[in-house]
Amino acid sequence: MVGRRRSHRRRLAASHQRSWLWGRHAVVELLEAGRWRPLELRLAERLEPALREQVVSRARTLDVPCSDHPFEKLTDWCGTTEHQGLLALMPPYPYADLDQVMAAARPPALVLVLDRIQDPHNYGAILRSAEVFGVDGVVVGVREQCEVTPHVARSSAGGVHYLSICRADDLATALRHLSSLSGLEVVAATADGARLAAEYDFRRPTALLLGNEGSGIDPWLLSLCRTTVRIPQTGRIGSLNVAVAAGVLLYEIRRQRDRPR
Repeated sequence: MVGRRRSHRRRLAASHQRSWLWGRHAVVELLEAGRWRPLELRLAERLEPALREQVVSRARTLDVPCSDHPFEKLTDWCGTTEHQGLLALMPPYPYADLDQVMAAARPPALVLVLDRIQDPHNYGAILRSAEVFGVDGVVVGVREQCEVTPHVARSSAGGVHYLSICRADDLATALRHLSSLSGLEVVAATADGARLAAEYDFRRPTALLLGNEGSGIDPWLLSLCRTTVRIPQTGRIGSLNVAVAAGVLLYEIRRQRDRPR
């Protein structure tokens, strides 16, 4: 019984921590973007006046309630002392509509499709690169896919607040949609891709597909792709981390598109 109680408490604590976004940069970025509106804000009683004024003013604009509490109480709620006096209680992430994203995409469109990314840090790092390199939209599935959580938001350095992230019930259907209706060429990144990424013309409208950290891309999804590309490697390690690979490939796409024709 004692073991079950402790396990239950640990599960509750883990679940509870996932609902909190904390830290000054993270919370201020959240409020400034205004897309993922928190349910409420909890501030340390001794928060610096200038920061308090900035946060409370923006929260008032977004109609988000604020309350003051001892610093130690904030630590109890989120389970860490790294909150820096600011906690935001978060609702589920507001996913975008794929058709609306494609309608607003800047030609040539660039969409990133992720197949079963499970590690929150990897997911956040991928989203950070996607925002930095100008991806028009990110498409993820439901099955075995990490949710957009406060952990992911922190790992993305705020990228989740400026990206259009779409969730599809079936990634295969989404890929067909991107290919047939939106005219994108679906390209998969694999360790043994048919050609080097630098040899493929990414100046065309593109949907870049990246796969799961362990098993890679589902074979059925691979069969729907126009081609596969790879990153050249000379070391002894078998492959790159998916988040690192995403950054390399998105840089290559941006390099090609920024190059004079």
